[in-house]
Amino acid sequence: MLAPDSGPFLFLVFFLLLAAGGVGLLLLAFRLSPRGRGLLKEETYESGQVPPGSKRVRLAMQYFTFLLLFLVFDVVAMFLFAWGFSFYSFGQLQSVYMLLLLVFLLPPIYLTLRVARNVGV
Repeated sequence: MLAPDSGPFLFLVFFLLLAAGGVGLLLLAFRLSPRGRGLLKEETYESGQVPPGSKRVRLAMQYFTFLLLFLVFDVVAMFLFAWGFSFYSFGQLQSVYMLLLLVFLLPPIYLTLRVARNVGV
């Protein structure tokens, strides 16, 4: 049984309060949200302003490539920074894990660079 002053008990209480707050906010949003369909609800807007032109806007594919590059390299940089920061406190097994992460991230990097070459960025 968990003691009331133990760390796991306090974590469980925190998690339950967090979950109850999230469910409460979802129920409040569901209760206050409008239900019916209408022209105003179906209308698109940008920051409160009615946009000019059509609802369907074609975006250039080069931005998709930049998004993929950012996501892949952001994850790589975050984990490499944390790994490099505590390199001396890790054992050799942790270095193997980091190399496995890099091996698993090579296919998305390859795909992104292939898409970028096909788009002509």
